[in-house]
Amino acid sequence: MSEPQAPARKPRRRIARLLLTGVAVLLPLFLTGYVVYILARFVHNVAGRWLGERLADILGIEASGLSLRVAGDVLAVMGGVVVAGLVGALVASYVGRHLVGALQRLLLNLPFVKFIYPSLRQVTDFFFGGKKPAFHSVVAVPFPLRGSYVVGFVMGQGLRSLNAATGAELVQVLIPVAPVPMSGYIVLVPRRDLIELPITVEEALRFYVSGGVVVPPREAVQPTPAPAAR
Repeated sequence: MSEPQAPARKPRRRIARLLLTGVAVLLPLFLTGYVVYILARFVHNVAGRWLGERLADILGIEASGLSLRVAGDVLAVMGGVVVAGLVGALVASYVGRHLVGALQRLLLNLPFVKFIYPSLRQVTDFFFGGKKPAFHSVVAVPFPLRGSYVVGFVMGQGLRSLNAATGAELVQVLIPVAPVPMSGYIVLVPRRDLIELPITVEEALRFYVSGGVVVPPREAVQPTPAPAAR
């Protein structure tokens, strides 16, 4: 008879778990570095080069010097900060709000663009906007079938007419979509079906953004060891 192979699987499971943990740690760092790299390349090769050439024209010197390239990069960064500040001041004004609203309506009517712009706007509003979603608590609710659960955010106390029609106290729960938790489904769930979770909104957001990989340490469940082969 051949010997059972169960013990040989343990090292492979441990290696797979270590690899997944490493990917969970390195992937956000890689994506952050990639975004910074793209921005740095744009500043150096496009905006910085153009500004360096204009500066050389003004000074009447050769535009190939390293010092001019560095000066162009500095001017590009400073110009970006100034432009962002001016746009922010414009949007804060009455006229600016109407101009931005008109531009947004135009973008929402353009083919293809109207499918991309709203999602990107949601992301930027979530991270940089002054208003944050009014998440009251983190809960687990049966969804999409009873017996399976998703993590959601309590948003409100339901609708009066629906509560009266069902005879139940319904609660509005946002069911996010991983890995972009700024969008999802609004589900009205009976309060008796909610399971309050002792985790913060930030921990739940990290759980969704990581695709379920990043679990709060106190909520992590250790895998059950496989029974020893006899």
